[in-house]
Amino acid sequence: MLVVFLACAVLISCQKDKQNRTVDLNVKEDPLAMESELNILALEGRIESGKDSAAFDWVTPFEEATGCKLKSTLLDSNDLFASTLAGNRFDLVIAADSFLSSDDFQKIDFSRIRSFKNLDTRFSTRSALKKQLALPLHWKLLKPVPPSTEFIIEMESTHLLANAKNPNCAYAWMEWTLSPKVQADIAAALDTIPVVPAACAGNELLGDEACKQRASETPVEVSAMP
Repeated sequence: MLVVFLACAVLISCQKDKQNRTVDLNVKEDPLAMESELNILALEGRIESGKDSAAFDWVTPFEEATGCKLKSTLLDSNDLFASTLAGNRFDLVIAADSFLSSDDFQKIDFSRIRSFKNLDTRFSTRSALKKQLALPLHWKLLKPVPPSTEFIIEMESTHLLANAKNPNCAYAWMEWTLSPKVQADIAAALDTIPVVPAACAGNELLGDEACKQRASETPVEVSAMP
């Protein structure tokens, strides 16, 4: 009887091991699970981790919250984007639309960005945004160069590369940069204006009057947006 009992126990154990192995083999990777890193190409000042000034650090909190280690390549000129992108090792690019080719990017699924609804509605007419190839980051007014008397609106956006290897970390970063705190910090660091109106108040670095002052040179109409 003891021999029969042990034989049954072994058989049951083997069956459970087989079932467990079958379950393990059928486990599918979570398509929304964060990757371990994120690679961004941008101009100087767009990716701050407190290295230059402790007051400006929107990288460290992001890494701690997501587990995505951010690796940035920072350029000192817009003219270097095309040659630097040739290696195609980036997930995101932060730049003005005019310096990039749309062939390098994929459509951004705005439904994955909860804070997209908080974007200034004046930007919804931009062609790159309509095509879902750009997520506005910040903007500013450039004074006219005589003999012109018209102010120029300059804007930078975040773009998702077609062959991004870390898309979930990329979407997490885009969500992060639309938060009022980060929006205000970026505007304060670069002397620009947030694309999220809620960022214009309650931030010590930016101040409550900065947005109004920086946009007061000329009224910004929808038709004037690039």
